[in-house]
This record gives sequence, C-alpha cells and structure tokens, in this order.
Amino acid sequence: MNRIILSSALITLLFIGCSKKDDFTFNTDLALDSRFIILNAPADTTKIVVYSDHSWTMENRDNASWIIVQKGSGNGMAYAIVAVTANISDYARASTLLFKSGSKTDTLKLGQRGVITPTIAITATTVSSPATGTAISTAINTNLPLSVMNVDYSGDGRSWITGLAIAGNNLTFNVAENTNSAARSSKIYLNYLDVLGTTAKDSLTVNQLQP
Repeated sequence: MNRIILSSALITLLFIGCSKKDDFTFNTDLALDSRFIILNAPADTTKIVVYSDHSWTMENRDNASWIIVQKGSGNGMAYAIVAVTANISDYARASTLLFKSGSKTDTLKLGQRGVITPTIAITATTVSSPATGTAISTAINTNLPLSVMNVDYSGDGRSWITGLAIAGNNLTFNVAENTNSAARSSKIYLNYLDVLGTTAKDSLTVNQLQP
C-alpha cells in the first residue's frame, strides 16, 4: 500500500514539474544582443538582434552622416540593419543608435576604426642632460601628431622641460639649466585614447646632472 502511495506522489510531482516548464514563457519589452559594435574602416553593413514582444524602432540618434539605416523597425525578435560608409580619416569615429519600444528605450554604440592603428613608441627609455641644460632629440615611431596626444610629466618636469615637439621621426625638447643643488629627474608621458577605447602610449625618463 505504501508503495502505491509513494508511486502516485512521484507521478504527481513529475506532472507538476512538466506543467511548470510548459507554462514558462520568456517576456521582454526591449533588449539588444550587443552594447557596442566596432567595424573596420572600409564600408560595411551590420545586423543587430532586437528582442521585443512589441513593435520597435531604431534611430540614428546623433544624425551621423556616415551611418545609413537600412532596416529601422520591426515587430518581435528581428534584425535591425545599418550600413556605414568608408572611414577615410586617420582616426576612429563612433555614434549612438537609439531603440524604442513603447515607453522603453535602449542604446547601442556603433564605432568604426580609422585608416591608421595608433602607435607611439619612443626608442630610448632614458636620456641625460648636463647641468647647464641642452636641447635633446631622440627617435620616436608614431603615426599621431603631438596635438592629439595627452602629454604629462612626473614631478616638476613641466617647469624645466619645455618646447616638446615631434619633428619627423624625432621627439625634441629643451632642458633648462639646473640651478638646484641636486640632480633631478622627470618622466614624459605620451598617451592617446580614441573613441573606441584603443590606447597608444609610451614614456621617456629625463635625467639631469647636479651643478
């Protein structure tokens, strides 16, 4: 008798478990399959999967001229499609796509690489100057102008290292006379961060003898 009761209970639990799985339904007002898409410099087309239980639209929020919306609406789970023109600029670019479904909104960042891959590579790691000061030139390999880089110095280097410039394949600057009683040192930091998060950076230590 006990066996019959246990068997009946087990069958009931299995039936309930199956019923719960069958009744489960995934619902969403609006969701995307990606938050950030990066395309290469040539003209290209990309698809974005949109999940929604309702009708939805996609907009070129920033009115970026290089983005062409080929399919900007749908109903339920479907693809949004955008094309980009060739990026003939040296630098990357990015814009935002806005998705709407009823009162819900979501965004996706669309980026496109530039013609160049940012590079900053200073050949030397350390240079030295006499106490009297001097002009220094050291080799650098970069495809970026100094004007787009972030430049920083450690310590008080900004007060005695001046005239930083890139001339051809050389990084040049002037070291002022050391009027302190001790040798001094500073580090020059060059850094570039584009809109896609690509970083190029390097540094150079400048040592100056004491008087």
